[in-house]
Amino acid sequence: MNGLIRGTSLPLRALWSPGAALDDVALDGVALPRAVAPLALLLLAAALGALALPRLLDLLDAALHPTGQAVLDAHLGVLRVGLGRLLVFERLVLPVPYLLGGTVLWLVAAPALEGRAVRGSTVAAVLALGAAPLLVQRAGELAVVLAVPGSGLVAGDVAGLPARFNVGVAGALAAAGVAAPGWLGVAAQAANAVGLWVVALWGWGLARLDRGPGGPAGAAPTLWWCAVATAAYAAGWALHAVLYPTLLLLVMGAP
Repeated sequence: MNGLIRGTSLPLRALWSPGAALDDVALDGVALPRAVAPLALLLLAAALGALALPRLLDLLDAALHPTGQAVLDAHLGVLRVGLGRLLVFERLVLPVPYLLGGTVLWLVAAPALEGRAVRGSTVAAVLALGAAPLLVQRAGELAVVLAVPGSGLVAGDVAGLPARFNVGVAGALAAAGVAAPGWLGVAAQAANAVGLWVVALWGWGLARLDRGPGGPAGAAPTLWWCAVATAAYAAGWALHAVLYPTLLLLVMGAP
């Protein structure tokens, strides 16, 4: 029971004491916290996302209110179902770019650290704890959703409402009324404070595994792994940009 509680609390502990949390999953003989930590992160993120869903779905209903025209109302009904699925998916699943970036990083780091007698499951748990700042992002998105006025929104505004919590380049561009085109828009979304926080924890955590738990990683390994984490993070956003139209079709369904 103690191991289960420790594993569940690790994503939260990683926000204010990342070294101790990372060592908890890296040390031998504590397999339960290592196994529970990724699941706890997923569940905590889903819980925060779920809290925003009632408000988002109410706003979507208000934005797509019936017009009295049968053909248009039928179209709005289909749009309501599709956007509702998208909102549920995005609130209950971790942001896809981070999942893709973390997967790419695991594929690189797990074989590289195998020579250090580090298990792939340990690498996965460290990457999950490194993604703990996404809980801060979910909390910020929830605050935005609950605080926004319910009038004057169209369906697209509701779908993009959580994205208004973007502490970074995209948020600054949006506040200035500038729409970044194409790949520059993707880069602007990726260049945010939460993403940089995640990359720093990924790099630092992998450097600790490279050096061994319980001690400082050293500047050179930390910089190396931070560079690898940055490349994987960028790859995750690039893959997301390529796959997003297909993902949107799968989640929303055919029009």
